[in-house]
Amino acid sequence: MEETKYSIEEFIQSIYIVASRRTSSKFAEESMCDAFDILQNRFSLFKKIEINKKLAFGTGFKVNLSDDIKNIQTNEIARALESLLRVIYDDISEESGLYFITEIKNHVGKETVYRITDLGVDLEQIQNEQHLAYTLKKRKKELKDSGKQENPLGYTWGSVGKWNYNDSTKEVELYDTHGNLLDKINLENAIRSYVENLSGITESSPLELAKLLDKHEKAYSFLKLIYSENIDFETAKNMLNLNDEEINKIIKELLELKLLQYISEDEIEITESGKKFITKK
Repeated sequence: MEETKYSIEEFIQSIYIVASRRTSSKFAEESMCDAFDILQNRFSLFKKIEINKKLAFGTGFKVNLSDDIKNIQTNEIARALESLLRVIYDDISEESGLYFITEIKNHVGKETVYRITDLGVDLEQIQNEQHLAYTLKKRKKELKDSGKQENPLGYTWGSVGKWNYNDSTKEVELYDTHGNLLDKINLENAIRSYVENLSGITESSPLELAKLLDKHEKAYSFLKLIYSENIDFETAKNMLNLNDEEINKIIKELLELKLLQYISEDEIEITESGKKFITKK
C-alpha cells in the first residue's frame, strides 16, 4: 500500500507540475486547491491530502497523503483521480492543448502510470474526452468566425418526415424522412411552454418544480453544482458521471422548466427562476 500511496502522491504532484507549465505556478496552485475544496465533498481521498507550499521542495507545491487512505475503496480512489484530472483540465483548457494527459504520463513514468491505471483510472478515456472537447471548441470557434449559426437541436422542421404521439410516455416522437428517430418532446411541457410564451406568464410554482425535479435527482444536482459551486456545464457533467445522452436530456428538461435559458446559439445559463429555486430548495 505504501507504493500505491507514493504513486498517488506523485501522480497528483505531476498534475500540478504539468498544469504550471501550461499556465503559471500560481494559477496551477489555485486550480489544485479549488479542485480539492470542491471534490472533498464527494471523495474522501481529498480530505486525506495535505499540501505543503514551502519552496524548499523545488516546485513550491508538495502533496502528502495520510496513511489511512488504505481504508478507501480502490474504485473510489480511481474516480477521485479521474475527477481531479477533468476539473483541472477544464480550468486550464485555454492553455492545456491536446496532450495534457500524455505530458502527465511522461512526467511520472511508466511504473507510476501502471500503478495508477491498475487502480482503475482510465487515462485513455479521459484523453479521448479532452481531444473531443478540444475539437468541439475549435469547431465552434470556426463557426463563430465564419458568421454561421449552429442549430442547438441538430435538425430543423424540414428534417422531420413524420411524428407520432406515444400515449404511454406522453411524448411526441419526431422521425426523419428515413424513419430514424430525431427527438422526443414531452407534450405537457411543450404545451405549457407554448402557452407561457404567448401569454408571457410563467405559472410553475416552486412546489411544482420541486416535485418535478425530485423525480430527476441528477437534474437537480446538476443545477445545484452550476449555481452553488460556480462551475461550468462540462465540469458538472463529469463530476456527476453523466454521459452525453444523459446530460442532453437533463439540459432539455431544465430548459423546458425555464430553469436554464439560451443566451446565444450555443450558450446556456441558469435563469433567475433557477437561482431562486436552488436557494429555496
